[in-house]
Amino acid sequence: MSPTGTTGPTGTAVRRYVVIGAGGVGAALAAGLTDAGLDVVLVSRGATLGVVRERGLRFTHAGRTRVLDVPVAGGPDEVGLRAGDVLVLATKSQDAAATLPRWAWAARTDGGVGADLPLVLLQNGLETERVALRCFPTVVGGVALIAARHVVTGEVDVANAPRLGEVVLGAYPSATAPPAARAVAEQVATDLDRAGWLAQPVTDIERWLAWKLVASVTFAVGVLSGDDDERARLRTDLAAEARAVLAAAGRDLADAARELTHDRTLAAVAPSAAHGSGQQSPWQAFARGAGSEVDFLNGEVALLGRLHGVPTPLNHALQTVLGRSAAQGEGPGVHSVGDVRTLAG
Repeated sequence: MSPTGTTGPTGTAVRRYVVIGAGGVGAALAAGLTDAGLDVVLVSRGATLGVVRERGLRFTHAGRTRVLDVPVAGGPDEVGLRAGDVLVLATKSQDAAATLPRWAWAARTDGGVGADLPLVLLQNGLETERVALRCFPTVVGGVALIAARHVVTGEVDVANAPRLGEVVLGAYPSATAPPAARAVAEQVATDLDRAGWLAQPVTDIERWLAWKLVASVTFAVGVLSGDDDERARLRTDLAAEARAVLAAAGRDLADAARELTHDRTLAAVAPSAAHGSGQQSPWQAFARGAGSEVDFLNGEVALLGRLHGVPTPLNHALQTVLGRSAAQGEGPGVHSVGDVRTLAG
């Protein structure tokens, strides 16, 4: 299928989603948007692009496996950006800084550039939104909650059901974002609700990004060896450090139990799913040899601790242990909870 866009009967641009990143989140977005009859292009790169072009992207949800029938492109030149496009960045946080300029300064078919288009972000951590504002005036921050397993290149399995997952969207920065960004957040939430997600627009996305960070700093514990009790205690302690530095930075946390208005059981994860047993995105990245997001999760806590004078020994130790491990190309389970505790002192 061709990745180029179309126009409506009056010559106006038809809204099209350009989903950049074909991992767990990107594949689930593309699947849902396509099923809802919305115009979507999925952008991939490297080995994943080669596999998807050769045999398609295998997508499993609610026990059904299929090859996604969606246009696939390798970059902005193949997409042919145009007015009406909504860029959705679904890469990992560590890849955002290098990816965004390619799209910001790509020429559009109508004479503009990519930076004139709205940009929706779905990364963990607090950094990507700030980086994006260097190039993009219209930025929507997002928090995606999905149990997506991406261990084999070109294959994604989503364990949430019956909905694909949950997403919270809001204009960034909340206090000063242009009205266009707020409108985009509301429209994208409406479209994603049609596309099989539980989607909610909010007016204070920073609180949600901070809330997700507290959870995200625990994800990499699954990469470590250790018994369940050791891992549980480390997760609790890592999250406590994150809350302490966020409080020192003046960052409020959202209260998901009180503030999410949808029925979260509609995106429940089966208790037996491997996705919920510690094999979250950092574990999957180490299993694929795909690098580490830890610098933007536990490293974000370490950064805030240094800026605000709050000790973060455990987050720094976990970042150090796994940073070295990723640099050496090691897989999951090489290092232990005890290694982190020892380094933290």
